[in-house]
Amino acid sequence: MKRLIIGTSIALGLAWGGSVSAAQDETRTTTLQHVTVNAPPGQYEIYVVDLHLGYGLTAFVGNTHRQYVQARREVERLEALRKHGMARQPLVAVAVDNSTGHGVAKQFQLIDSAQNTVAVVNVYCKQFVRAGGKRCQVVPLSVRASV
Repeated sequence: MKRLIIGTSIALGLAWGGSVSAAQDETRTTTLQHVTVNAPPGQYEIYVVDLHLGYGLTAFVGNTHRQYVQARREVERLEALRKHGMARQPLVAVAVDNSTGHGVAKQFQLIDSAQNTVAVVNVYCKQFVRAGGKRCQVVPLSVRASV
C-alpha cells in the first residue's frame, strides 16, 4: 500500500509540474498579446504620406538604436539617389529615432529652392502600442501659398 501511495504521489507530482509549466507558457502568451510587430524583427518601420504636391514623405522609424542607425543609413542612400534624380519614387526620406523609451514628436518642413515652406509634416510615435495598432502617426499640415 505504501508503494502505491508513493507511486501515485510521484505521478501526480509530475503531472502537476507539467500543468504548472503549461500555465506559465499560457501566461507568456497572454502577456505578449499586446505586443505589435510592424516590421520584420530587427527592422525599422516605414510610414509614407502623399503630400499632393507631386511627391511625398517617407519616415523610417527606428524603435531601437540599432534600427535607427539602419534607418538613417537607408535614408542617406535614398536621399542621395533623389538628389541626383535617380529615385524610383518622388519621396523625401527622413529618419526618426524612437529608441528613447518615451516616444517622440518630430516636425519636418519641406522647403523649395526659393526657400519657401511648401509642406510641414508632424510625426508622432509611441514607444508601446496594443496589438494591431500603429506605433506612429504621420500628419501633414496644410501650408498656404505665399502671395
